[in-house]
Amino acid sequence: MTSAKTLSALEANRRYTDMKDAQATMAQARRDLDARVIDEEEYTHICDVCVKIIRSCED
Repeated sequence: MTSAKTLSALEANRRYTDMKDAQATMAQARRDLDARVIDEEEYTHICDVCVKIIRSCED
């Protein structure tokens, strides 16, 4: 595999991992909100950040 292909594969893997981490963070935030560990404002902030990460990974 060429260096360019290797770098491309590594970048794709990083984007996929970032996306999955953001999805897991959103799911955990929802569970925390349901358990009243965090408030609605913190939940909204976490989701906003995660949505930005997910959107950037899809490009």
